[in-house]
Amino acid sequence: MPARVKARAVIWVGDQVVVHLTKRRGHTHVTFPGGRVNDRESVSDALVREVFEEVGLEIEVGDLLLAAEILSGARRQDVELVFEATTAGPVDGPDVHLVDPQQPDLEVLPPILGVLAELRRDGSRPRWLGNLYRARSEYP
Repeated sequence: MPARVKARAVIWVGDQVVVHLTKRRGHTHVTFPGGRVNDRESVSDALVREVFEEVGLEIEVGDLLLAAEILSGARRQDVELVFEATTAGPVDGPDVHLVDPQQPDLEVLPPILGVLAELRRDGSRPRWLGNLYRARSEYP
């Protein structure tokens, strides 16, 4: 199976970040808004489309923050590109959820909250995180 490219947005609202709640296999997962890049679609176009579909926000794609992969044996390989994004309008609506990235028990997929907080605090440059895969048994 070929690798899938996914684009995700980090949208800061003060000290909180926008997340998307989704159900998979009967469990609610908290993710950064975004998703799969379609064939012949640019990464930034995919990100704009996915964020609007998931949380109803129109965004402007900013700088690349992180790149990582999720490689789980022979079943799947996702390449995750995480961009900072801004929105000119109000950040509200029924699908917009804000979380504090410092919340210690918060599980957001992909698991990059700690790195995001460090990037924001230190002004660090983009980085490759390698394989972020964790076996299903490792998730709550």
